[in-house]
Amino acid sequence: MNRHLRYTLLTPLAVASVALSPALAHAASAEQASDAAAAAPLAPACKLDNGSSASEYDITLTGFTPNQKVKIRGPENINTSVDQQGSFTEQDVKKGTYHVEFGGDKNHKNRQSVNCTKPARVTPVDISDVDITSASTTPAVDVDCSVAQSVTFKATLTGTGTGNTKVTWFSNTKSSTPTVKFTAPTTETTFVTKSAPRTAGGPAPTVSVRVAVGDASDSMQFTLKCKP
Repeated sequence: MNRHLRYTLLTPLAVASVALSPALAHAASAEQASDAAAAAPLAPACKLDNGSSASEYDITLTGFTPNQKVKIRGPENINTSVDQQGSFTEQDVKKGTYHVEFGGDKNHKNRQSVNCTKPARVTPVDISDVDITSASTTPAVDVDCSVAQSVTFKATLTGTGTGNTKVTWFSNTKSSTPTVKFTAPTTETTFVTKSAPRTAGGPAPTVSVRVAVGDASDSMQFTLKCKP
């Protein structure tokens, strides 16, 4: 009698276990998929960046099997192994076209190869023209000219190439030489300066500026619109 009762009590537990199995199976499947995604190796890649001189590159390998032997082929040949993260870096090698050989057996069967990507070619910046296109205060009119007001000037640089260039601004009260990232054919730059306070009974303050980039320059004179 006691044995029969024991079986009866175990039966609901067995049913609950069967009912939970699909949920547990789904959780286990999701965990396995997550582990597989985390373990999936990156695709082997080789990247060339500009080195410390105009005639050199830096080589970076990523995504290889940890500690794998690789052969870098190009103007310079390098036989090495990647680290435990599947990466390798070599600085200041001769410029040129490179590729990486890896895998396979000693007879080169099933050997793989990946080409090294070169950095984008950068054209030196050459500014041919600069124009001050606008000047403004906030608000645009009826400002309190008895106190110094901020005046914003905008200029457009015109030229060729892509890269950083220095722009020199001058005003009655301030000078500045910001570095502007220029992208051909035109790029805008701004300059904020202060007006001089208006003297009692005097005319509206005027702000004069000049902008220069190399041999290109422009100037503007802006008069504030004062409130009565």
